[in-house]
Amino acid sequence: MSTLQLLFLTGGIITTVLTIYACLLAFKLKNTAKRRSQPLENQTKSQSQLDVQQSIRVIAQALLQNDLTATEAAMRIGFLAQQFSPSEQQAKSLQAFQSLAMETSHLPILDAWKALSSADKNRLEKERLSIEKKHSETIYLAARKLAKSS
Repeated sequence: MSTLQLLFLTGGIITTVLTIYACLLAFKLKNTAKRRSQPLENQTKSQSQLDVQQSIRVIAQALLQNDLTATEAAMRIGFLAQQFSPSEQQAKSLQAFQSLAMETSHLPILDAWKALSSADKNRLEKERLSIEKKHSETIYLAARKLAKSS
């Protein structure tokens, strides 16, 4: 074998070994990156769950302090509940708010409310108060539980 052939053979073997080593390192790097991203995803989900839970708690406290109507609290909590994975006890409390939100969902809000005549506003206000009165006990009990939940 000539020296030139020996150099080519040695070069080919070294190139093959380095290629295999590079593939092995790339595979390890990919696995490491995947493992590092999983806790971050779980942490982000956990943080968003905590944020939703905190928002629900604040709304429940505002209702108990009469800063919101029961209907407004129910609409807000009902929306937040769709983004939340509650415990069994929290789910029961959230159900009370979702029930009230469903019964009052036909009531106009914002610009649609402003566009109503005074007579329509009065009629719908009485209807809202009647529905809230029907749900009053369960709503305030649920609000107390949610305000204290952690």
